[in-house]
Amino acid sequence: MKKKLSTLFRVLISLGMVGFLVWSMRGNYHQIAATLARTSPVIFALAALLFVLNVNLFSLRLKLLLIGEGLRIAFARVIQLSFIGFFFNNFMPTAVGGDIVKAYYVSRQTKKAAKSFISVFMDRFIGLFSFICIALLALPLAWKSIDDSLRKVVIVFAACGIGAFLVILNDTVAGVIFKLLSKFKLMNIGERVSKIYRAVHEYKNKKKIILSTIGVSAVSQCIYFITVYLLIRSLGIDLPIGTVFIIMPIVSATSMLPSLGGLGLREGAIVLLFGPIIGTDNAFSVSILLLATLLGISFIGAIIYISASQFRVKPTDVSTLETYQV
Repeated sequence: MKKKLSTLFRVLISLGMVGFLVWSMRGNYHQIAATLARTSPVIFALAALLFVLNVNLFSLRLKLLLIGEGLRIAFARVIQLSFIGFFFNNFMPTAVGGDIVKAYYVSRQTKKAAKSFISVFMDRFIGLFSFICIALLALPLAWKSIDDSLRKVVIVFAACGIGAFLVILNDTVAGVIFKLLSKFKLMNIGERVSKIYRAVHEYKNKKKIILSTIGVSAVSQCIYFITVYLLIRSLGIDLPIGTVFIIMPIVSATSMLPSLGGLGLREGAIVLLFGPIIGTDNAFSVSILLLATLLGISFIGAIIYISASQFRVKPTDVSTLETYQV
């Protein structure tokens, strides 16, 4: 029952946000259509191709983490799993997201469930940390092109992220926090957070793996943000690329909140943060182009999932997958 309510909550969040965005733009449909009509097919195709190629870097980050756990999976398989992850995130309205499916397949092949799920969790964790680093580095470059309120949002976002990272890695502080959390029995919060901490803590002694994956992740995120910049340029909008590098980490972090693959939250964040700079009509059009690109990647994942039987997830496996979520 709890899992069904969780799925329903995520669906309602996404549909609610999409509905709100469509309603709030009700008087601008003509302008949005006109904006999308002037999309440069060449630049849009280049952005989509860049995104597809970037999946290889997403996959390399996960591959390095799997190696760090002593798990051997062919790189081609990891790439396939990355595409399938997009498919599950964007098309499957269940509590079994793309990360869980990837971890489940790796555990089925290696017979090491805990290490498999830790690797996938660290993949997401390091991706989030790289968002923060990029936003901080881009802030001085685009300081004059953004208003004071956005600067404050970026600084607070970065401070909270780095603070959380340091707290998790500090034994003394983390020990106090987990002692307090252990008293909370609601939804097994204490147990789940402890599981996360143990996974992160083990990587303190794997500095080489951490540094290499952060490096790969930073390059990958930069390429993703360049893709978004190209989507903006495809609409004929002139915007400093540094501004994109400041805003998109916040958009990406927002899309990680409970929803269907970030649907609705991602588009809402783009309109909210880019709107004051390039106009809400243009920002909404950019969100549509990005969504179209993500759905295209998901379609590739669907083809791989349907054509390769080794990636099939049986309905009876769903409850097993969900127990590994942290």
